[in-house]
Amino acid sequence: MPRGKRTVYGMFCPETGVRLGTIRLHKQDKLGKSYKDHAAKMKKYSPQLKKRVAVKLKEERHSK
Repeated sequence: MPRGKRTVYGMFCPETGVRLGTIRLHKQDKLGKSYKDHAAKMKKYSPQLKKRVAVKLKEERHSK
């Protein structure tokens, strides 16, 4: 049974622009946090820079 629509976001390195992965989030969760609040704390490893960087989220599509 569906529990609400989630949106697919691509995670990108802000320095090189390389795509580092995807994440599926609701636009706003039950606690009132938006996807931007989740992205502020998120870090991923960038293979080109060989270090962990803060990611930038871009909306890709709505899931079904």
